[in-house]
Amino acid sequence: MPITLPDPNDVKAAFPVITDLTFLAAGGFKAVYKIALGSKIEALKIIEMRSTPGASAEEKAIEWTELRARVSREVSVLKDINIPELVRLGAIELAPVLIGGKDYLAYSEEFIIGKDLMKLIRENGPRPDEVELRALILTLLKAIRELWGKGIIHRDIKPANIMKTEDPARPFVLMDLGIAFAVDETGITGNSAAIPATMKYIAPEMLFRGFRNMIDWRSDLYAAGLSVYEYAAFIHPLARGSDDPGTTLYNALKKTPKFLKEVRQDLNGKFCTLIDQMLKKKQALRPSNIEMLIKNLEAGL
Repeated sequence: MPITLPDPNDVKAAFPVITDLTFLAAGGFKAVYKIALGSKIEALKIIEMRSTPGASAEEKAIEWTELRARVSREVSVLKDINIPELVRLGAIELAPVLIGGKDYLAYSEEFIIGKDLMKLIRENGPRPDEVELRALILTLLKAIRELWGKGIIHRDIKPANIMKTEDPARPFVLMDLGIAFAVDETGITGNSAAIPATMKYIAPEMLFRGFRNMIDWRSDLYAAGLSVYEYAAFIHPLARGSDDPGTTLYNALKKTPKFLKEVRQDLNGKFCTLIDQMLKKKQALRPSNIEMLIKNLEAGL
């Protein structure tokens, strides 16, 4: 059930500092707007506070608590980390807000000029060259390293959460830490059977019971490999749009993707091999030294 989009005039009324507002996108409980704060442009995120239909007052309170905790974690991580590879917070601090008589949470982030990789894939334009793909994987590796240094796993790296910018000094930016996981904290979600991830980009180890005790930065590495492969080939290595959920999960566990070199013969073999290694089903078979990965890529190896 998608977010109940409020009237734009109600949004502006709730935030008098906003001088202009344009709807950009919505998904799940969240909507994003391009806003002007005087001469400054930012992205406003609003998250609907809602519960499962038919939920009791107690269940509703639990669901709202979990949702607030997720959003608070995302914002707290971004406050604690300030690197060009990750989106930065904006001027509007996280707070509950009543918009058109409904409860929301809202905060702002920087507005990034560009397109997310999934839009570029769907446009089916020219395939990215190796220079661009190396810049992409370096962005993701540096973001993963920084997050893991704080004990955080992103858990939702995918083309739709990666922006290609118009800034040569900052070619890609990783977005959306809404389901980020802190290894030293109790799981936010009360339902232990729930799998907080996008199924097409889920690391195999996350499909097992007790996955919270199994995952580490290499789970993000797997999703990064999938994202780079898909952007390089404009084809997901394991999933198709027509697949049912069962097939998608089976492929994540069992299916071996084609080697990247088979679908992008123009790319360097060592680079393709690196991406293939990132997609190993077992964590222990994926690269284990992120510092060395970054160093070798920066050296052009």
